[in-house]
Amino acid sequence: MPTILGELAGVEATSPEYMRLHVLSKLALPLSISISILFVKDPASALSLVLIAGLACKAAGIPLSSIKKYLAVIVSMSSFIVLSFALFTRMPGKVLYEATLYKFKAEKGVFEWTIEVTDTSLTYASVFILRIFAMVLSAILLLGTVTDRDLIWGLRSLKLPFGACVAASLFFRGIQFFVADFNTIREAMMARGVDFAKISLARKFLLYINALIPLLSLMITRSYEVSLALEARGIAPSSRALSSYHRYGLSHSDYIVLVLSLSLSLAYILWWWLL
Repeated sequence: MPTILGELAGVEATSPEYMRLHVLSKLALPLSISISILFVKDPASALSLVLIAGLACKAAGIPLSSIKKYLAVIVSMSSFIVLSFALFTRMPGKVLYEATLYKFKAEKGVFEWTIEVTDTSLTYASVFILRIFAMVLSAILLLGTVTDRDLIWGLRSLKLPFGACVAASLFFRGIQFFVADFNTIREAMMARGVDFAKISLARKFLLYINALIPLLSLMITRSYEVSLALEARGIAPSSRALSSYHRYGLSHSDYIVLVLSLSLSLAYILWWWLL
């Protein structure tokens, strides 16, 4: 069964050993990376977390070349972070570059808008950029290894309510439906003569805003159809599954991954505490 990211972007894990893990292990590892991001304060810890996330993706059999699909988003966010630190913040440290953009005299003094790049601002910017890379890799690891079946079987093996398991599965399935509907609408626009490669960014933005109208209509219609299907099968938030045809327990490998995940978060919390 294809993973969530496999259906969205054609990227999924190829390691059979990792895919045989319990869904709790598949959720715990990217979750521990995401928690560790909160405690990253210096470039060394941020870079080490990016390397750990990359190694985890590699161990799961996810090609790191898949990050190319998100380079445009990462580069734009990184540029925005660097510009924000350069234009709107002044951090103490060794000044590497300084320039005055605007200056005028007022009654109470002189107002200056100055670009000031220091070693401290570059350090903070690099930490934020590395955090973005770690978040992207953890998201790829999560969505590239988890399937709808994993969610249902795994959450049910943890004795969670059947309605909650179905709701979690429908949430991720709804993302896939949204992307599929968006691609369908985009192809319909292209069939009517819209060339997204040649139009301006502003025009493209307006077209995507207009695409929200049919997208919302499809979402409402699909939600109504799903609710009718659940009602027809007698599934409610308080429903209970009377039988189970699959035993989905934790293995020794799962316990190892869970311990490593917990140790990872604790190590970065300790690192942050000692800084």
